[in-house]
Amino acid sequence: MVTIVEKRSPGRPKGFIPDEALDRAVEMFWEHGFEGVDVDRIARAVNVTKPALYRAFGDKSTLLLRAVERYALIYGAPKMAAFQAEPDIHKAVTTFCEATVNTATGDARSGCMLAAAALGHSERVTEIRSWLAHGFTTNADIFAKRFEQEVKMGRLTRTPSAKVRGRLLVDLLQGVQLRAKVGITRQELLRDVRSYVPLILGEQP
Repeated sequence: MVTIVEKRSPGRPKGFIPDEALDRAVEMFWEHGFEGVDVDRIARAVNVTKPALYRAFGDKSTLLLRAVERYALIYGAPKMAAFQAEPDIHKAVTTFCEATVNTATGDARSGCMLAAAALGHSERVTEIRSWLAHGFTTNADIFAKRFEQEVKMGRLTRTPSAKVRGRLLVDLLQGVQLRAKVGITRQELLRDVRSYVPLILGEQP
């Protein structure tokens, strides 16, 4: 009797969950930056070999790019959806700012993973920076569109313009996340962003 043993191709190991691996990669790149991440640790954390991780995502630089996209999906998209869904513009801006501070002042990680990726020296850093530039512009445009709607409905003044407000919000929050990275407390940052909301909306003190 001849027994035929089917050889298994060197694909993903049984039980391997790509999103789980990406979540671990996000955590590590966020905390340590590109240069400080040991891919072996990511592989061990999700019970796969380093070669298996590379087969799934490519090299370390490509893994960083995928992690950047994952970070935006997990941490950025829900905040933007909530901003667009909230009918009260003051509450929408305030909640978005507070959520950004809370994300940037976590117990294990601080600041913005996207900024860390853009400042790193991966082989795909130019691609990452281009992706982020497009993302920042898109976010500013989404904010501006909402602000323009509020102006047309008479709930916001025409100055500053909706475009300026949108870019101001993006730029302010990047600065806030940098301050979080260097150790400014959550309480102080929350107090600050709440004070910025009237400036963004052009409200009278």
